[in-house]
Formats: sequence, structure tokens, C-alpha cells
Amino acid sequence: MKTAGSPAPLHEAAIDWLVVLRSGEATPDQLHDFDRWLVADPSHARVWDRLTARVDSRLGGLKTPAGGSADTLASTVAQAQIQSRNRRRMLKGTLAVGGLSTATAGLMLDRAMPLAQLFADYRTGTGERQWVTLADGSTIQLDARSAIDILFTPELRLVVLREGALLADVAPANTGGRNRPPFVVRTAQGTVRALGTRFAVRQRDDHTEVAMLLHRVELSPEQGLAHPLDEGQVARMTRQGVTPIDRSAHAASAWQGGLAEMHDQPLADLVAALKPYTRGYWHISPRAAECRVYGSYPLDDPDRTLQLMAETLPLRIRRYTGGWLVRIAMRDES
Repeated sequence: MKTAGSPAPLHEAAIDWLVVLRSGEATPDQLHDFDRWLVADPSHARVWDRLTARVDSRLGGLKTPAGGSADTLASTVAQAQIQSRNRRRMLKGTLAVGGLSTATAGLMLDRAMPLAQLFADYRTGTGERQWVTLADGSTIQLDARSAIDILFTPELRLVVLREGALLADVAPANTGGRNRPPFVVRTAQGTVRALGTRFAVRQRDDHTEVAMLLHRVELSPEQGLAHPLDEGQVARMTRQGVTPIDRSAHAASAWQGGLAEMHDQPLADLVAALKPYTRGYWHISPRAAECRVYGSYPLDDPDRTLQLMAETLPLRIRRYTGGWLVRIAMRDES
């Protein structure tokens, strides 16, 4: 019988098996015990199939490992979470705590680690930044909830930005008598070719934002003309073209140091910068989204940033379900 605040025993058992078997650490005895559990009652197989199918549905149409079976996909989800020190509690908690439906649990799991990017070469979860050193000595820092693929050939050093943001410190094409191929970052709207050494790229929903920190890059939109971007400049690239953004390149890349720097920008920009650092869902009213903000805000402490927003701006901030839902509105809004 299901009790308040806990999942039904059968569902709990299925989640236990998902964690254990798909961790890559299951022993032969555990595999045997799972087989016995699965055939012990028809309801066991039905619950197991529903659980793995729900996990698969979050990954539909994406790059999958060879074989691409439901069990393989479920295994990948579990392995990504098991890398955490609290691996069992993380997966069980997100899938089962509070008697949540599997669909809701999938959304919660996605807020911890973007499920759409599980098969990227490198990826970061919510609130996580990561440094990556590439084969040529170049380094890339990934912002929270970001993902990249790497493809190096004798003709091209290619980084595909699938989601989020990166800061690239590129090994020069010619140094010490070595000739390296061009270094290019690919986004949904076009390419960014390094003509210098240090730049930041962010993939937005409908455009790419590039901040040039040292020397120069060349932006090539899918359907437009190539456009140079010089040191200190920021630009927006769509498929059709490139337009400048009146913003400091260092402010645009301040996330590398754990800050969101706002200079007379809409509050919507600050909320967008914070979303990769919180596992909850934030909703901002249209009026509040237009409120202008200034200053530096900590990304690694969203609660502190919410407090600063409430103290310095005419906002009403309400939290529900332990912070899983945050609503931001003007004080005079109902």
C-alpha cells in the first residue's frame, strides 16, 4: 500500500533495480536476483517497462550508443547520475520521492543533468562548471548545463556547442614550428573561427552570442556573410547575419568566475543566467522581466541572488514546493 510521501513498494523496487543494474557495477548474483524478480509476477515486468520507457522518452531522437536499446538508454542515465557521491539517493530521489509520477520525475532528473545531452563528449550538470583540455593543448571551460562534441582531424579542429556556453583558450595555429589546422566552434546558427586565442560562445534558443576576449574571431552565419569580431566586442549571430551587442566582452563572459554581471539590462537576462544554476523552475512576469538591473550577482548561490533581487528591486518573489518553483513579479502585481 502506498504511504504518504513515499512511492509504492513495487515502483520502489523497480527504481532500485534501475540504479543497481544500470550502474555498470552489478554482480552476477544481482543479475540473477533481478531475473527472478522480473518473472516472479507479471506486474513486475509491466512496472519495469513503464519506468524504462519513460526514461527513453526523454531521449527520443538523440545520438544514442550503438545498440540504442531501452536498457542501454536507461543504463546511460543511471551511469551519469552514479558519478555523483550520492548516486543512489539522486536517482531514487528524483524518480520516486513524494510519490511523483514518472513523467514529473523525468523533468526533475533533467533539471539535475540535461537528459538531451547525455551522449555529448563533454557535459556539465546544473550548477557545475568544468575545464576540458583538448588534444592540441587548447582549453575549454564549460558553463553549467552545457555540452560539446569534439572532432579533430588533420584538416580541422572542430568543437560543436550543443547547449549552454563555453570559453575557449585556443592553442595557436603556428607555434614552435608546428602548423595546426583551423580551430572552429560550430553552433546551431553558424561557425566561429578562431583568429585569436580567447573567446566565449553561448548558444541561445534562436541565436549565438560571441564575446571576443583576446585578438579576433570570424563569425560565419549559415545564410549570411562572414563578419570579423575584434577584441572587446560582443555580437549576436543568427542564421541570416551578425549584429553587434553593446556590452562588455568581459561582462558577457563573467560566468567563468561564477558571476552574472548586469549593466542596465532587463531582469530577464539575469534570470536566464541563473537558470543553469538552479534545479527548480523560475517563472517571471512580463513586467518584471523588463525591470532594469545593475551589478554583479553570484551564480553559485541562487538563493542569495534572489535575496539581493528582492532587497534592491520592487519585486515580489514567492517560492513553492521547497524552491522547485519560483515566481517573480512586480510588487503591485497580483
